Amino acid sequence: MPTYAQRCFTVEEAAKLAGIRRGNLDVMIHRLSDGAECLFAGKQGGRRWFSIRDITVLAVARELERSGMVLLTAVATAYEHLQGPPDPDAILVVPAGTVSARSGRIIADRDVARLLVEKSQILIPIGAIAGRVFEACSEMYQNAA
Repeated sequence: MPTYAQRCFTVEEAAKLAGIRRGNLDVMIHRLSDGAECLFAGKQGGRRWFSIRDITVLAVARELERSGMVLLTAVATAYEHLQGPPDPDAILVVPAGTVSARSGRIIADRDVARLLVEKSQILIPIGAIAGRVFEACSEMYQNAA
């Protein structure tokens, strides 16, 4: 099984594992062409490769973008909070209308009920998303071997 940061999944596999259509992933890569290399993909031998972290970043960024965040900010926010695998119960709390990748914080799901809400918040279950991505990557890797 590859490590969290080892890039060994193709573009097609990454799209499938992140729950994104291949064409949409191609558009994301094109729109973020300068940042795509360092944030969620690497090139080797003319091909683009993705790690479990990259795929998790894409899946979380997709959720953030669906909730209204600009794509570049969504990718940067996901990348910022996914340097290591999150705890299984981790929830990313981001103020709605966020324009900074550094905004937001991670809390345990047991703390959601106690969350003081004074303005709109976006809650993304990054622990559950990361778990699903890891499980899907494991299955794909096992089937390929």
